[in-house]
Amino acid sequence: MRLIAAALVVSASIAPLVAQAPTHIANNAVIYVENSDFGQAVSAAFLKKKVPVLVTTTRDKALFFLEETSNATKEGTGERVAKVLAFGVFAGSGTTYEASVRLTNSDGLVVFAHNSKKKDIRGAAEDVANKLNDHIKKQPR
Repeated sequence: MRLIAAALVVSASIAPLVAQAPTHIANNAVIYVENSDFGQAVSAAFLKKKVPVLVTTTRDKALFFLEETSNATKEGTGERVAKVLAFGVFAGSGTTYEASVRLTNSDGLVVFAHNSKKKDIRGAAEDVANKLNDHIKKQPR
């Protein structure tokens, strides 16, 4: 019985020593962004929108990791013709860009996620940057 009690005391004193990955995105947090078309666009959008994070392309130096999936789609010919006939010059470009991002810490815990559907890659990247900036500002301090 004393052995079990001693083991519990030792394990309770060691538990706080195990470092946990951050769940709060602090100002100037280092984020790893993959080197892809959307990764480059979102990195530029972070700078343009003054999101208070630092972007790295070296995975070992990051506290957080941005994973993304994205694709561009173009309307079919029939759909495009119908829109042009119905709306004329207001029919739009006929393309959309969808991106989903997930920001995780080193433990794999998701700390931010967002889906964006805009007319181009720049718009989607800036939407992600704006949402991350809002998320950082709204976190409890």
